[in-house]
Amino acid sequence: MKKNLYDVTRLATLYFPDSTERNARRRLFKVLRAERDLWARLTALHFGIRQRSFTPRQYEMVIDILGKPEETDDDFREWPYDSNRNM
Repeated sequence: MKKNLYDVTRLATLYFPDSTERNARRRLFKVLRAERDLWARLTALHFGIRQRSFTPRQYEMVIDILGKPEETDDDFREWPYDSNRNM
């Protein structure tokens, strides 16, 4: 069975192939929340942390901001984190 293109965990494992599915998902959410504008737009589109799939609009928004996983030059393992901010 083919996995959903918009599956949150699947996308997370593409961004973080060295991580387990659970850890990749956690890391993706940290990145999404670090991008405050993106997080605000996703939540405006009713995205929630327990959601298993992105809607097509949510997915496109993530890809537009973060880039396609295989084409990105960013090293998300070193994503900036502000310890003074609650995530």
